[in-house]
Amino acid sequence: MRKTFTLNYSHKAKGLAILLLLMYHLFEDEDLIALMEVNHAPFSLSGFLMFTGFGNVCVAIFVFLTAFGIASGLLAQGEVSPASAYRQATKRFVRLMANFAVFYLSIQLLWWYWFDYRPLYGRGKQGILYLLTDALGLSMFFDTPTMNETWWYMEIAYLLIFLVPFLTWLVRKIGYPILLIAFFLPYVVEVGPDVRRYLFVAVFGVCAAYGKWPDRLLNLKMHRLVQWLIGVGGFALCVLIRQNYVVQEQYIHLVDAPIALFLIYFGAVLVGSVPVLGSVLAFIGKHAMNIYLVHTFFYMILWRQYIYYFRYAGLTFLLLLAVSLAYSVVLELLKKAVGLKKLLG
Repeated sequence: MRKTFTLNYSHKAKGLAILLLLMYHLFEDEDLIALMEVNHAPFSLSGFLMFTGFGNVCVAIFVFLTAFGIASGLLAQGEVSPASAYRQATKRFVRLMANFAVFYLSIQLLWWYWFDYRPLYGRGKQGILYLLTDALGLSMFFDTPTMNETWWYMEIAYLLIFLVPFLTWLVRKIGYPILLIAFFLPYVVEVGPDVRRYLFVAVFGVCAAYGKWPDRLLNLKMHRLVQWLIGVGGFALCVLIRQNYVVQEQYIHLVDAPIALFLIYFGAVLVGSVPVLGSVLAFIGKHAMNIYLVHTFFYMILWRQYIYYFRYAGLTFLLLLAVSLAYSVVLELLKKAVGLKKLLG
């Protein structure tokens, strides 16, 4: 029976991505490791930093999966009119904004006494306007103050909602040559740094939906042991290639696209196939967005000394994962209890 890349596989891939994200943010540079006295044994400092730096690929995985998911939905509907496609996009945008606003409100209700709003947002009507802009996840668009710099990703998330329907229409018309357009466009048209950084990854995700690449990977006729050998070896090779200095400086926006696809295969199909571990990855993946939005408050803004208290890298990582996941679980249960879960989707 032919397998298809379901939402469960996507959750497993997101689970791997969020684990890479936490590792990267906790241990992203040598100064931070020294400041917090992190014990990275049994790994050398250089090897440890290479791996944690690789965790930055998590954003590319999220961009790829978002583009792939939206494009797959549109392609499955057949010929969709632009009006219908953008009605769907508008609903998705409103739903994401509403969920972010609820998350923002939860942070304020829980930790309002930690924050000094006046220096951040300003006084009077100006302050209220800045606060509302931040509460809707729009601060990056308007270059206004934000409570959490990690929320910069909301700009990409919103843009993808409206960009992917056009890219899906374009890939229907011209096919894979759309990748050439994505390659050259940032060099001939002035675009924002985030768009320049992740446009090729997004287009790669749309092409993956068009060609059903994840489905093909799922149905590889290859012995499981061989797949694991390729998976583990490929993962190590991805780290070595991506963390090369020249790649980081010049080619990262291109390299991240195929690496994201490979890691999705590695996380969803290989690691995700391990009993219990696959279920754990999927569970974490379901809460990936909330974990992304809240983890910075724990490890940097509010509970820094507690998160790094045990010094050992593994314990620090597990502690941040545990508190961030717990926050998300409780938040989702509360949303369900008051009827917001069904309303917001």
